[in-house]
Amino acid sequence: MEIRGITKFTLLDYPGKLACIVFVGGCNFRCPYCHNPSLVFDPEAHPLLTEDEFLAFLESRRGKLEAVVVSGGEPTLCHDLKDFLAKVKALGFAVKLDTNGSRPEVVAALLTAKAIDFLAIDYKAPAARYPNVAGIDSPDVGAKVGESLRLGVEAGVTLEVRSTVHKALLGPDDLAAMRRELDQLGVTDWVLQQFNPAEIIDDQLLTLPNYSDQELRTLAASFHHTRVRGLKGNSLQASPPKGA
Repeated sequence: MEIRGITKFTLLDYPGKLACIVFVGGCNFRCPYCHNPSLVFDPEAHPLLTEDEFLAFLESRRGKLEAVVVSGGEPTLCHDLKDFLAKVKALGFAVKLDTNGSRPEVVAALLTAKAIDFLAIDYKAPAARYPNVAGIDSPDVGAKVGESLRLGVEAGVTLEVRSTVHKALLGPDDLAAMRRELDQLGVTDWVLQQFNPAEIIDDQLLTLPNYSDQELRTLAASFHHTRVRGLKGNSLQASPPKGA
């Protein structure tokens, strides 16, 4: 598998485990707030780390690291992903997959093979608005992401569902619709991620009004089992509404 970036150590990306992150290039989405645009549009601009080089690195970190996070770009586009994850698992490491959820057939195959322990899905929008927010010409993409979410729930793996929020893309009614869709799929916990004004695909978002942290916390508090991840990476637990 072609690896286009590596973070050799993280305490944040796999909660409870010492991990590293590998990044693959290419993505089938064009989310305007994507903060890895070069991996999406020009992955070849990043130095290539071969699979053998990465596995040798993992061998040298046995007993020091506990897990590997596979991110991107979009990892499920890699035809050899399952074989790669099997090799990582064979070395004794837990695996977390970061995915946009658009390829449920791949997610299903990985779950069946027990190739992943932690599934993190970026949930972009209500199903009806998915093509617009994700920048993809595919009317059924929302349903496909929903299927990936359902598979994660049924498999019983650790599941994180997170949504990057910008006022220009998702209004309060959109967020309420998303919470209802998650309930129907059996997803309990949900993370609202504050928009990060970094290098992104659509610079116009940097000039448009966005939710303040307090507004986002208030929105999260209006839903059950929903929390906020702020600009500095801090998580703030939102109390469930009365009667939830």
